[in-house]
Amino acid sequence: MPEEKKSSVDEVLKREKLAKDFEKEKRVSEQKAIEQAASKLSSQSQVVTETSKSSKFITNIDIVFSQAKSDLRYYFLNDGNYADEFKRMFVENEAIFKRYGITSQKYMEYIRESFDRYKKIHDMMPLDPMKPKHFKYVEDSISELIRMFNQRFGK
Repeated sequence: MPEEKKSSVDEVLKREKLAKDFEKEKRVSEQKAIEQAASKLSSQSQVVTETSKSSKFITNIDIVFSQAKSDLRYYFLNDGNYADEFKRMFVENEAIFKRYGITSQKYMEYIRESFDRYKKIHDMMPLDPMKPKHFKYVEDSISELIRMFNQRFGK
């Protein structure tokens, strides 16, 4: 008598349920991060400077940074004032980034990749803290990215 084959329908249904639960949990955590960033922005009494023309990007970058601070891949943002410096660089160059389609998420990924590249070149451990020399490398890397965009695509 041939063996009965198990139906994979149960497994597929379980996977679909887990995927839906994961997406729901992801949306909830993103909503919490958005609310956290919004409350942080509203609690600050600083006047918006002239350089921040579009509050959409400021809000978006704040949201991305608040989400990134809880992500282990961006652990170095919790050290010192590096997060504020990276935000400042994004705000100063947001027109250029917008022109070339670099979103705040892509900007964050580029920062992480640049720091990872530095760690790999200098044989550092994966979770070594960012130091001023490392920050300077990432800052120069971002400046070089902007320069290359302007050179390749013109101003």
